[in-house]
Order: sequence, then C-alpha cells, then structure tokens
Amino acid sequence: MKRLLLFFFLFSTLYAAAQKKNDTFSVYFPLDVATLNASAVHFVDSLFYVNKINNSVPISIIGYADYLNTDEYNLMLSRQRASNVKNYLIQSGLKSTQIKTLVGKGEVKRKDTLRGSRGVAEDRRVDIVMEYAPKKTKPRDTMIVMRPSEKVMVPPSTSDPGFDISSIGKGRSFILKNIYFPMGRHFPKQDSYEDLDMLLAALQENPYMVIRIEGHVCCVTAVSDALDLDSHQLDLSVNRARFIYEWLKARGIDARRLQYAGYGRSRPIIADEQTEEEASINRRVEIRILDK
Repeated sequence: MKRLLLFFFLFSTLYAAAQKKNDTFSVYFPLDVATLNASAVHFVDSLFYVNKINNSVPISIIGYADYLNTDEYNLMLSRQRASNVKNYLIQSGLKSTQIKTLVGKGEVKRKDTLRGSRGVAEDRRVDIVMEYAPKKTKPRDTMIVMRPSEKVMVPPSTSDPGFDISSIGKGRSFILKNIYFPMGRHFPKQDSYEDLDMLLAALQENPYMVIRIEGHVCCVTAVSDALDLDSHQLDLSVNRARFIYEWLKARGIDARRLQYAGYGRSRPIIADEQTEEEASINRRVEIRILDK
C-alpha cells in the first residue's frame, strides 16, 4: 500500500512538473492551401484522443507561411490557416474561451540564404501552443510612467502635408516615405525617385547639411538583418541605405557630408508587427540630420 501511494505521489509530482512547460503541436499544410487535409485532421484528432489538447489551459493558435509569394498574401494565408485550425478545434470540443491568442504571422523569417524554388515545407504550418506556464503580467492597478527617452516617437515623413526638410532640427530624423523597394531587394522601384530628388535638392540648397541614411527592416527573428536576394547576405538594411548613399554621391554630393548605416530590426517603431500596415511602418529608410 505504501509503495502504491509513493507511486501515485511521484507520478503526480512529475506530471505537475511537466505541466509547467508549454507544449507546442504543429499542423502542416500543403503549398498554397489553408484547409486541413486528412492527415492534419487525423493528427489533431489524435491529440484530443490522448488528451494533449484539452480545456484545462489557455491555448494560442499561430499560423505561418513560407517565403513564396508576397508579404500580403503570406499574411492572409497564415491567418486563414490559423482560423481553420481554430474552427476545427472548437468543432472537436474545445471551448472557444480557452483560445487566448489567434494570429497569423505570415512568412517565417529564416537564417537560410539558399532556399529552393519549392519553398520550405515545415514553414507551412499552424502551431497549437498549450500554455501551461502562466505568463507574468503586471498588476492591473499599476501605472507606468515612461520617461521621454522611452517613448516611441514616429519621425515625420515626406508624405506629411507641408513637409519641409529644412524644418528638421539637428539630430532629428525623417522618413523617406515614398521609397519603395521590391521584397528582398535593395534597388528601389522607379516611382521612388521623387523623394530622392527632394533629398538631393535639399542637400544642394544647404551646403553645410550632413546626413546619415539609416535603413530598417521588419519581421525578422533570430537574425540581425534580413536576407538581401541581390547580395545573398543578411545585410538588406545596410545595402538599402548604401544605395541611397551611392546615388547621392554620384550626383555630386561630397561623401564627407554623407553617412549610412543599417540597423536591421534593432530599432522598430512597433515592437511586434501583427499587420502589414505595422510591418510597413518598421520597414523604412530614415534620414538623420547630423549637421546643418
């Protein structure tokens, strides 16, 4: 009897310890497909059968796509996949109140520099996360007052009504809003040159102005910068800034008045992009006035 009680005590202790870690189960999809096929349905059914998915803990459902197609399409596809998994879980007995997060993240940003033309199969998935480990949250009645240096300020942009480069103070920056780069490339599209011409004219009219061109990217994780499909290196933000630097130099601007830097995703305006609009805010080129 004592042995039996000891067994149950040890089992309960081990089970409780295991429960502290989140479990993640991945449901995979064919290319360009958002609906669950027979294999995916069987996998989810088996998770219910062995009680891996249940109503005892909060659940997060996170959809992904691989790098094929556009950012907008991949974001839409990942959301559809996540939504279809949610619907099947509820149909199978999961309470809708258990689902705490439902999100599509779009393309999985990978370290790989060489990728096949057929995409990455393991990125076409939805992760079901059983959140056994409670997230640490601040008390609701706590008020946090941010210091001015901690506040996220969106710089002015060339698309603002009445925008004037000469009004930007020393040390401040503005966004070249209408600079459009093809995805993964550092050569801008033809309709981007109006903003570049505006910057060139400002430098010509203000001979003491010194600037730094700052490149930023969005949506990458675990890497310092995004993949440049032209250089095949993780230096996309640097190369986009350097292109503008070289473009201005080629039109007579002294290199001593120009600097460039790529910050990757280290300085996002929005910490965690959830929509294409938020991603486009982080994916930007800023011009910082160093002297004037």
